[in-house]
Amino acid sequence: MILDSLKNGGTAAAPKLLLALGLLALLGACGSPGGDYDKLMAERNFAGAKPERFSICHGHGCRLVSDVSLSDLEWHKVGALFAEPAASADIERARIAMATAILEEATGRQTGTSVDTAGTFNAISGNAQLDCVDETSNTSVYLTLLAKAGYLKWHKLKGWAGRGILIDGSWPHQTAVVVEIKTGKAFVVDTWFEDNGRPAHVVSLESWRDGWKPPGFVDSML
Repeated sequence: MILDSLKNGGTAAAPKLLLALGLLALLGACGSPGGDYDKLMAERNFAGAKPERFSICHGHGCRLVSDVSLSDLEWHKVGALFAEPAASADIERARIAMATAILEEATGRQTGTSVDTAGTFNAISGNAQLDCVDETSNTSVYLTLLAKAGYLKWHKLKGWAGRGILIDGSWPHQTAVVVEIKTGKAFVVDTWFEDNGRPAHVVSLESWRDGWKPPGFVDSML
């Protein structure tokens, strides 16, 4: 898309093009192959997350970190999803997806990230936008809150996974990962494809690594 803009957009596209090129450096982190949960949390100093105080990333590449807290009502909404034990791993994954939506909405009101849009390049300016590095870190924090509360019976936290390295023809991307305890099958919990406050996509890591994305999704650079 960058090359097309150079050919067709001329000088009119230059400001947006320069901004997009500047963000390409951040994509290097998105293109990492993945890593361990404990290491990720230690690097971000997020391991001590609890509902009354935790931190989230925003502004691209975890450039900005904001401390937030959940009210009793906000945390109760999360707990209500898990009030009854999930009858299956599928049901628990659906609840995880909904929980991320509640937590994103709550933190968005405190940090200004409620205006975060799907993808990275659909809104590439401002401190309120999240890229895949921000989303991976934040989702890992949300999953930590769920695990510490004892809400995850069918899954354990694995860490994060990456795909795409540009030279293979695909954009770098990363996301958080959980593993189904009974089967050992890994699933991504990907919030990047949706606006703030929308449920995460929880799909198999295998499918995700093969390039999975929601039908019709486009992350426009320009």
